[in-house]
Amino acid sequence: MPRDILIVGAGIAGLASAIAISDELSSFIPNLNISVYDGASESTTSGGAISLTPVAQRYLDELGILSELNQMGDRAGIEVDAIDLFSVRAGRRLGPLRFTDENGNGYGGYKGRRVLRSALSEAMLAVARNLPNVSVHYDMKLVGGSTTAENVSLQFEDGSTVTGDLVLGCDGVHSATRTKIVDPGNRSEYTGISFIQSMTDTRSLTTPMPFNQTAVHLARHSSLLTSYCDPKHEKLFVAAIVRVSELLIEKYQTMPGTDVSVQNNMRMSMRYLVRAQFGMSCLPYIREIIDRTENWMLYPVYQVRQRGKWHTDKILLLGDAAHAMPPRDESAAYAVEDAIIFAKLLAQNPDTPLPRLFEEYEDLRRGLVNKAFDASRRLWQSDLDKGLFPGQTRDLMSPVHLPPNSCVGKRATQPTTKTKLPAPTHESFSDLSVYSLTSDLGRTADATNGD
Repeated sequence: MPRDILIVGAGIAGLASAIAISDELSSFIPNLNISVYDGASESTTSGGAISLTPVAQRYLDELGILSELNQMGDRAGIEVDAIDLFSVRAGRRLGPLRFTDENGNGYGGYKGRRVLRSALSEAMLAVARNLPNVSVHYDMKLVGGSTTAENVSLQFEDGSTVTGDLVLGCDGVHSATRTKIVDPGNRSEYTGISFIQSMTDTRSLTTPMPFNQTAVHLARHSSLLTSYCDPKHEKLFVAAIVRVSELLIEKYQTMPGTDVSVQNNMRMSMRYLVRAQFGMSCLPYIREIIDRTENWMLYPVYQVRQRGKWHTDKILLLGDAAHAMPPRDESAAYAVEDAIIFAKLLAQNPDTPLPRLFEEYEDLRRGLVNKAFDASRRLWQSDLDKGLFPGQTRDLMSPVHLPPNSCVGKRATQPTTKTKLPAPTHESFSDLSVYSLTSDLGRTADATNGD
């Protein structure tokens, strides 16, 4: 049983892994030590707002993170009962996609949630740092690693080295753990789609909004997401999902090192791209949002090559580092589920060698991930071929139900065994049905209104 566990990445997958492993192992490994290393500064607030599906909220609740988030007042975000769909050009409402049943109850007791990524990170960090055997270290950029029969070592850019019994690579789609150690050459691939996003203060807007929580505005070649992030409805997250060339992305990524005029030109380009897609909408509130919103940020959507290598003898990839998929925003649920499942396997198999344990984990996860990857890629490519983006709604916030009697996390009512690990859930409800619904609505709007 590993006692010194090193985790690369302090994002959702990394912090969820630290918390889940501490919950599962602390009772019988008193000298357990879990160290999390991240290359970024702790003070970063990038990333805008994130959508949490019902299943993601359930997992976060099992780890004690949701209760911490709920204590953060307005920064806890808002629950989402439904997503309202609108046609950009026709200017009419197409219908709602609900996160509740006919009685207004959430799936498995949970609805959707829109929350600032920085707030979710703060809540997860608070839970992790409250555990006596977890430490989190920032400004630690991974540059390499090596493995012996006894341990595994990581090297960082500042020249420091750490040694442990097990490494979990949770450092996201551009994972250094993957590209430098586990699967060199398996670099992330740009999907051709980007989010151009920003935040707007609604107190500066004069046009009434016809949605209560979240709306997706469908156009032929793009989609615009607008979602409140606080119960007072003062912060509006705005994200245009558009095609952006790799050349523009390269220029944007080098922008911090350029002079002010170049940076201003790039910001104008971002604003122009959004205006070109949505500035002529028949919906007056959309036109005002586009006119008033500034400081647009570009977030390209990347994926990791399917069926790549997930582990070596003492290193395992989790979350987007292993399986970032074509555009979909359920990665939070997949990442936390990865963490919970591996922590349970680790606790249930204290005498199993790590390579065999990694194989058991992969047997549990690989089939689900491959099936979800194939479905997402097939449906996404279908959208692109048609010149339509209705599937964006599914990928942004598709409701997913929990199976009856699922046994997930420390609050599960039934004892956990190998046969009672979390069942596949991400494909079992609404991925295809929501896609089908939005596709029909998109085709209807296209046929009747020229949208």
